Amino acid sequence: MRFLLFDRVTTLEPGRRIEAVKCFSIQDEHLREHFPRKPVVPAALVLESMLQTLGWLVIRAHDFRVLPFFSMLEDAALPPDLAPGVRLDIEGTLLSTHPKGSVGSAEARAEGRVVASIGRVLYGHHPAGDPDALRRAYSVYGGLA
Repeated sequence: MRFLLFDRVTTLEPGRRIEAVKCFSIQDEHLREHFPRKPVVPAALVLESMLQTLGWLVIRAHDFRVLPFFSMLEDAALPPDLAPGVRLDIEGTLLSTHPKGSVGSAEARAEGRVVASIGRVLYGHHPAGDPDALRRAYSVYGGLA
């Protein structure tokens, strides 16, 4: 099973910036019974949400011809106690990109407050086997225009 950890792209400036939404629900299968006495969204899922959102921006910036793979990150701050039921507004910025790799940063807000951030993330690029299939697969998430 593959988890895409953003629900919808709300704003996209190809090659520059992206905004997306992720809602974590206690009903999410992967959160059921996670810390049952005090439910908490694992910080790794918040991090993955930011990485995937920024990865979508990389894919779009290269017109679906590359698949980014996470290589390194610096200056990450993650929430220790984010409760299910929260809506995260994720913003990613592409600092630089070229055919072999990209550099970006991201932050996640809950109720207007920054709850997580990545100061710098590096992606390598792998050629996409079928750019049209990739475009179709991601069309449901928005941001194609």
